[in-house]
Amino acid sequence: MNMIQFNTFKKNSWLLGLAVFGLTACSKSDGPDTGGGDFNGQKYFIAATTGTATYLLTADDLTNHSDTITTTGNGVELLTTYTTWVNYGTKATVGLYYAQGNPGVGVTYGLASDGSLAPVGNEFLINSRFTTYGTYDHYVLTGVSGQTLDDGSIGSTFNFIDMNNRSQLTQKSINTTNFTGNGDIATFSGIVDLGNGEFLTGVVASGLKEEGSGGGSSTGKVNFPDSVWVAALDADLNVKRIYRDDRLSYSSGRFKSQYYSQIAKDGEGNVYVFSGSYDGTTTKPAGALRINRGAETFDQDYYFNIQEKSGGYRFRKVWYITEDYYLLEFYNSVQYDTNTPATQYAIVKMGDRSFTWLTNGFPSKDQITATGLPFADGGKLYFPVTTDTTAPTIYVIDPTTASATAGLVIQAESVNSVTKLTL
Repeated sequence: MNMIQFNTFKKNSWLLGLAVFGLTACSKSDGPDTGGGDFNGQKYFIAATTGTATYLLTADDLTNHSDTITTTGNGVELLTTYTTWVNYGTKATVGLYYAQGNPGVGVTYGLASDGSLAPVGNEFLINSRFTTYGTYDHYVLTGVSGQTLDDGSIGSTFNFIDMNNRSQLTQKSINTTNFTGNGDIATFSGIVDLGNGEFLTGVVASGLKEEGSGGGSSTGKVNFPDSVWVAALDADLNVKRIYRDDRLSYSSGRFKSQYYSQIAKDGEGNVYVFSGSYDGTTTKPAGALRINRGAETFDQDYYFNIQEKSGGYRFRKVWYITEDYYLLEFYNSVQYDTNTPATQYAIVKMGDRSFTWLTNGFPSKDQITATGLPFADGGKLYFPVTTDTTAPTIYVIDPTTASATAGLVIQAESVNSVTKLTL
């Protein structure tokens, strides 16, 4: 039985603000937006970085390449580099500060009635680092595994950030030793809301055996790279079921301590479980399986060998676009290792298992120096990309034609995230 622990942190906005003001934020008044039109209840949100500060900007349009917006005199300035933003639909976006294992202060922004950016929740403190994140029910979740819990066991800690209650944070932990029954300690990757009170998360086996467990030495390192596991959890972190299949390796992209989600729903509520075949010892190619809407097992009739379609390349990140179209971020070399750059992209249509490299209108893999977190809207994906010769630019990707068009230019060092906010 998995042991679950709870802690709730209630902070008054002014008290937490006083404690962390010098660390996190100093605001400017909102400056002019691109477009200049009357406020119609929505704005596009852009989180840009220059130096050690994050600038929160708004724009009326992202598609016009002749438009340029600058951080100088515009938006809200945060004196911390927020590199991760989690979008709670279009109502709010949550900035997470990765503090290398130290406590990090999070912020929540949305739109004020006049269209300017404003905090829509209290600042909150994440006491440990985070390695995965997502949205579930009325929460934004962050998670980190490999934690020593109060009872001395090894587990994962989730922070439930309540978007209905001014970003109040509740911490819950779950024991992850022998999680899949083979003695391994689990690490979780990705959060997908099933809409039924449960969320799915990928399970990555650590390869470290629990003392006294079966199947291998308790002192040696044993890898299980040739199976994929997905756990269904509820709001109290009770394990409702575990999906397992031997056609793929585990479902997660990785870079240093970060785990990139490779699980996402399509427009019909089916869940595609991707595996970029990260582990160098796995015999399974990069590909995808499907959990049909409401099903409690993998669809045994569905398998997509994406690595074969790509010509041998493995992928690292996955983003849903529309219908059953996804954008995949691939490593640049077939001779893969964990330090290989990953700046080439492809569109996959999961139902008919089609694959198309994204080259039409998009920078080449040798030009791209940085990317940010994209968002999908109206059948398109809006993707911030920086190249060695251009400022950060929003590319509008049409999955049906596997083509991209350059849009808004942002005068900053990089753009970390873009999304749409509405009242």
